[in-house]
Amino acid sequence: MIRLWLIVVVAAVAFTVYAAIDCATMPRERVRSLSRGVWVLLVIVLPVLGGVLWFLLGRAPATRPGGGSGYRGPEDDPDFLGGPSGPDQHRTDKDQDDETLRDLEQQFRERERRADRDRRDDDGRADR
Repeated sequence: MIRLWLIVVVAAVAFTVYAAIDCATMPRERVRSLSRGVWVLLVIVLPVLGGVLWFLLGRAPATRPGGGSGYRGPEDDPDFLGGPSGPDQHRTDKDQDDETLRDLEQQFRERERRADRDRRDDDGRADR
């Protein structure tokens, strides 16, 4: 029986901590009915009941995708990625891979030319 009470208490504490953090970090536009400070106080003073009230009455639903400016992860934000802007904006990974491969091939050819030139210079000096 003690184990059951211990599990219930741990679950209640975890739920209360989650509700308090969620309430404290929620954007001001999504807090309904009371101010954020009052909600945090309510969640802490009435541990489980305050959390349930917060999730049912105090938290406004999130905006629908495309209906507002929601959070965009960095992988979805072209400004963060520093991607190309302008008409060349729709480059695929294959295009980037092809460009990288061309650059590497060009560097390889330049190194081969330099190595050939160095070998010719070394051969010419040995004959003298």
